[in-house]
Amino acid sequence: MLEKSVKGKSFILIIPNDFKIYEIFEFNIQKFGFDLTSIVPADFKYENNVLRVKNFFLKNFFRNRNYKKELIRQFRSSHMCQEIGHLSEKSIDYILIIRPDIFDKETIQKLLKIGKKVVAYQWDGLKRYPEVFNYIQLFEKFLIFDENDYNNYHIKYPNIQLCENFFFDYDEEAENCQKNNVIYYVGSYIENRIDDLIYTMKELNKFDVNFDINLKYYRSKRPINRPDIKFFKDNFTFKDNIRRLKSSSVILDFKVVDHDGLSLRFFEALRYQKKIITNNKTVMDYDFYDPQNIFIIHHDDMSRLGEFISSPYKEIPKEIVDQYSFSSWLSKYVL
Repeated sequence: MLEKSVKGKSFILIIPNDFKIYEIFEFNIQKFGFDLTSIVPADFKYENNVLRVKNFFLKNFFRNRNYKKELIRQFRSSHMCQEIGHLSEKSIDYILIIRPDIFDKETIQKLLKIGKKVVAYQWDGLKRYPEVFNYIQLFEKFLIFDENDYNNYHIKYPNIQLCENFFFDYDEEAENCQKNNVIYYVGSYIENRIDDLIYTMKELNKFDVNFDINLKYYRSKRPINRPDIKFFKDNFTFKDNIRRLKSSSVILDFKVVDHDGLSLRFFEALRYQKKIITNNKTVMDYDFYDPQNIFIIHHDDMSRLGEFISSPYKEIPKEIVDQYSFSSWLSKYVL
């Protein structure tokens, strides 16, 4: 739990609307006793048809994909300024900004004046959104979760701090959920993940398992034609994810090429005592790693896969598990 007394302290959470994950952030931060204001960037809309037509021509005839990105950044920044315009300097105890690069620098400067303590967290690899390099030096503390990013950039940016991800302390759903023989995965469709996903499913098909595989993909035509993979656009929330994860037997995790840090899935698996199959060897460096619970493709012997999915979960000591809670993360890195 939180080491500091935070009851009544003001807290602004600024977070993208990915899978409505902000809902569980809000629930937990309020449970800790903070006076919370959460700001989720508004969905982008063109201000007029002139901008829409201009983007069409720039994208399709001049291969300029940055114009719309800048429009979106301006749109989000304008919305943010409306949300914080009434706040005075140093009036907020804590501000946590996840993905600061989705706003313009002027808006970030306003937030830095409002908060007594303002911390940024880039929960994607730095190279995945390179615009973020223009923002790192604005903050006293800039959190990243990929050790490779830290090793590559901490000399140039001494304010970056390496952190791990976490699981959430509080769950709105009932703690107990009936376990079934399902291999579960949800994530965005990213091309460099797919080969390992298909390979892993092929190997698992040798055993008596069922799949619950869900990929977020915006285009109308499926990138691959497989009936055992479900594609969705917006109808999947982080609460849905937790509900399905708790009832599964094994979850899958596939890192993207441009980062090696551990995703939230590892820590959710740790909390809910789920086995995990991954292609991320970085997990071997963590104190909760145990080959009975975590199978690493392209590293572990695939002939052991059947034994892995059928054997019981090996319980990890509570003192190890607790250090990866969201409350521990907040105490260590934000407060």
